Amino acid sequence: MADKITVELEGFQGFEEQIQALAEGYRSDLVARNTLVKACRTAMIPVLNSAITRAPYDEESDGPIHLRDTLRIDGRIPNEKDKLSEYVNETDSAIAVVSAKKSAVSLSQEFGNARTAAQPFLRVSLESNIKNVTDALKYELSFLIPEYARKLRKRGIK
Repeated sequence: MADKITVELEGFQGFEEQIQALAEGYRSDLVARNTLVKACRTAMIPVLNSAITRAPYDEESDGPIHLRDTLRIDGRIPNEKDKLSEYVNETDSAIAVVSAKKSAVSLSQEFGNARTAAQPFLRVSLESNIKNVTDALKYELSFLIPEYARKLRKRGIK
C-alpha cells in the first residue's frame, strides 16, 4: 500500500468560530453544503486538471471511453461509508474526491497488479497540487462564508 499523505493546516481556529457562528440556529448540514462542500469541490479543480493530463490515453484504442474521460470531482458531507475509509476522519465536515470510474483498468493503473507496475496518476496529481488546493480552499472559504451569511441576513434570518 502507498504511503499516506498527511497535510497539517494551521490557523483554522478563526474559521471554525465563523462556521459555528454561522450555523448557530440553522441546520449545520445546509451551512456546510453551501460553504465547505462548495469550497472543497472548487479547490480540487487543479487536481482534476492534473489527473486528466496524467491519465493514460490509448490513441489506438477502439473503445469509446478512456480512463481520463471518467475522471470527476465529488464533494459532499461524509456519509457512514466514507467514514470507513482510512482517509476520512470521524470529525471531517466535508470531503472532496477526484476519482476515476472504478474498474480493473483504473485500479491496475493506480495500484498495479501481478503483471503491471503501478503508474499512479491520481495520487501524484494530489501530491503535486497540495499547495494549490489549500490556497484555493482558503480563497473560496473567504468568499463563500461572508456571501452565505449575507444571504441568510437578506432572507431576514438573523
